[in-house]
Amino acid sequence: METIQHGNKENRVTEILKQNAMAVRQKRPLGLSTRDVNMPMVKNQIKGKQPLGLRQKDNLDKENIENVKNKENILKDQKAKSENDNFKNIVNPIVPCNQFKAFKVYEDENYTERLARIDEKLKNKAKHSNLQVYKGTTEDSKYYTKNEIAELERKSEEESSNSILENTSKIESAKNIILDNQILDISIEEKNGKDAILVGEKRLKTLFFELEEYRSDIYLYLREHELRHRPKPGYMKKQPDVTSNMRTILVDWLVEVAEEYKLHTETLYLAVNYIDRFLSYMSVVRAKLQLVGTAAMFLASKYEEIYPPEITEFVYITDDTYNKRQVIRMEHLILKVLGFDLSVPTPLTFITAMCVSNKLSDKTMYLAMYFSELSLLNGDIYLEFVPSVLAASAIALARHTLNEEPWNSGLVETTGYELKQLEAGIEFLNQMFTAAPSLPQHAIQDKYKSKKCMHVSTLKPRELPINFT
Repeated sequence: METIQHGNKENRVTEILKQNAMAVRQKRPLGLSTRDVNMPMVKNQIKGKQPLGLRQKDNLDKENIENVKNKENILKDQKAKSENDNFKNIVNPIVPCNQFKAFKVYEDENYTERLARIDEKLKNKAKHSNLQVYKGTTEDSKYYTKNEIAELERKSEEESSNSILENTSKIESAKNIILDNQILDISIEEKNGKDAILVGEKRLKTLFFELEEYRSDIYLYLREHELRHRPKPGYMKKQPDVTSNMRTILVDWLVEVAEEYKLHTETLYLAVNYIDRFLSYMSVVRAKLQLVGTAAMFLASKYEEIYPPEITEFVYITDDTYNKRQVIRMEHLILKVLGFDLSVPTPLTFITAMCVSNKLSDKTMYLAMYFSELSLLNGDIYLEFVPSVLAASAIALARHTLNEEPWNSGLVETTGYELKQLEAGIEFLNQMFTAAPSLPQHAIQDKYKSKKCMHVSTLKPRELPINFT
């Protein structure tokens, strides 16, 4: 019995200890995690009784729906209000009436009086002015705008010019070119009914240099710009497969191409410049030299001409030696090597500027152009001179050939060169002029034999040399 009681006491003690431990666990402070597995009482309390501040799920859904509806109604009201405001701000457009017959800003008792005063003012203006701005009576009035006045002036000028052309059956017709309130008269003479020679021909480039206010600035800019993109003199020595004679043949062929397609002389100079600059940096096989010349001419014509020939024309002039794709690829390569710097002053640019500034004769200008174009055939010496020196030398030699004073004080002032500075250039051009009849390349001589160029290639060099002292 004692052993049983003792065992029961021990069991009783263990039960009491367990109960105390459970009591201590139930009295833990707030804030402990509900993850504790030993707290089933707390979980039941949270499920059964929610703390303050939380709403039931149904109530929350209802309130959310009501809030959304209220927001939608507010947005609709605001949109309607803004539409009404915009509609109020719209002003009825005024449809322009042709003669402003029924146009009135406002009406009052003095409106008719003011209208009569306006009519009187307009009539007085029309009397004192040359052009009638007001026409008709008060019942059928018409007011002309500035555009209509300009159109009337243009029509009156056209009618007067047409009447003049009808009355004058032959020789003279005058054109007035207005540039900055300066009128340049151009007279046209007709001979034999077919050939018309433009006396004092005023081309666009010539007119460009006749602007006296900017003439010196233009010339100084050209002198500065000619030093930027120059071919390397003596580059032909570094070409492994191309010779100077091949370049001469190529230039002569390009002269024929320019004459065939009636291209400007400036286009020829630009093409030769592109070829020399390209060959200064790239080695070319002789089989591709004509391709380089063709692509350079195609590029220059697109830069200079208004209506350049099609690429198929350039393929045709090579006798189908190269196809269209090869010309385009070579053009792309030339542009890449030149860095797209295509605007360069040429000797022709300076010849035109100097002749216009000093009012030289057309024969002097064409003879200077002939000398300058002959120098293209000798690339080794041609590249040693800058374009302005070559142009001044050509003008001096042309004046000397025409029995004029080679270089005067006016040319010194406008060009900035003394005659002594041009000695080397004049000697080079004189050699080319003397040897021209014996050259196998005769395209340039044929070009300047024409009536358009005043037959300057038929002139002979003078035996008396120029005195440079």
